[in-house]
Amino acid sequence: MKKLLFFLSCISALFSCGETTKQEVKSFWDQCDVIAKREVINGDTVIVCDSKLVKQKKNIPLDLLVDSFEIIKMDNKREEALISKRFPNLYFTENYIGVTAYSYFPMKLFSKDGTFVRHIGARGQGPGEYAVIDAVYMDEKNDRIYILPFSADYVLVYDFKGNIYPRIKLAESLLYGSTIKVYGEKKQVLVTKPISPDTNYYVWIQDFEGNLIQGAKTSDYYKDVTSFSESTITHFRTDAIELFRFGVLNGNEFLYHYDIENNKLIPQFRIDGDEQYIFIHELPNHFVVEKAQSTGTSDNDLFTEKLIVDKKTLRGCYFDGFETASGLILGNYCILNQVYGPNFAVLDFSSKVGEYIQKIKEESLTSKQKQELQKLKSIIAENDANDECSILFRGKFKN
Repeated sequence: MKKLLFFLSCISALFSCGETTKQEVKSFWDQCDVIAKREVINGDTVIVCDSKLVKQKKNIPLDLLVDSFEIIKMDNKREEALISKRFPNLYFTENYIGVTAYSYFPMKLFSKDGTFVRHIGARGQGPGEYAVIDAVYMDEKNDRIYILPFSADYVLVYDFKGNIYPRIKLAESLLYGSTIKVYGEKKQVLVTKPISPDTNYYVWIQDFEGNLIQGAKTSDYYKDVTSFSESTITHFRTDAIELFRFGVLNGNEFLYHYDIENNKLIPQFRIDGDEQYIFIHELPNHFVVEKAQSTGTSDNDLFTEKLIVDKKTLRGCYFDGFETASGLILGNYCILNQVYGPNFAVLDFSSKVGEYIQKIKEESLTSKQKQELQKLKSIIAENDANDECSILFRGKFKN
């Protein structure tokens, strides 16, 4: 009987621990105000955030949003492996990491542990070369890497060994700020295009020969367009194709989903009361709004005021950054705009990460946080003080 009671008490404790964990996850949002509501607009249910309701400011625990978090020291043993820019664009597959930074360097391909593999393509005007990289799509299953250059009417095609294949002709010419998604088995490409007075389709699907299959016309959703938007914010973090335009005073505009089956845009989210430049990013369970601001003339003077809305509870707050298990706050400018696919990632110079560490108030950390911070310090310490490398913080968004 005693054994039975002991067994039952263990089971009860096990389940109560599970309940506590769930309550802890919920408790963060319970402490936030309701800042949004669901509205039916022209027959579509849209989450609308009222910026005037946002009064709180918190740091967001990163483990609320992601799992499988890891810190990777990127290869710096060879000069061609060096990443010479902070916060470059990042692309991931199961076994590879792709890194680009417009015209700073050719696309760099790394293995998932940070070991440099090779460049894909090269800067120049010859076959398989490009001047500036606008977007990339990596398809490891079909052994293809697709690179969209600036000011192009084609997509360059390679395999993971860097071999060059015939280009894909685009149905329309692009300038910059576009995104591509390639459906290799169907031999089709989805393309987004920044809105301008001359933009015919905001998003379309075509075949590899450049023949248009379907598309959503800009004029059906945006009237009296007189200016050029700098980019479409489409990052494929969920199964949906999300679109938000950046580059105009775009407060009060919708983030849309492209409904491929019905070939139309469906509004999903909007923030009211912000007549300024904003980025809206969709995560699996949240929307994040970043308000672009500047305190000077250089890139280092840019910052974004950040706001998060939980899709389920409609609660949220302003926040400075995402807090890792080590107590490190990741809150750089436009933090979500450099990463594509269902991953959270930040890549920065080891010296800058060292500066972040110096700002941590270690006396306020829990014992677990101190252990994680020591692990991070050990990674930094492995690097020679005069030998800069890049540190990758990476996790996968929870569904």
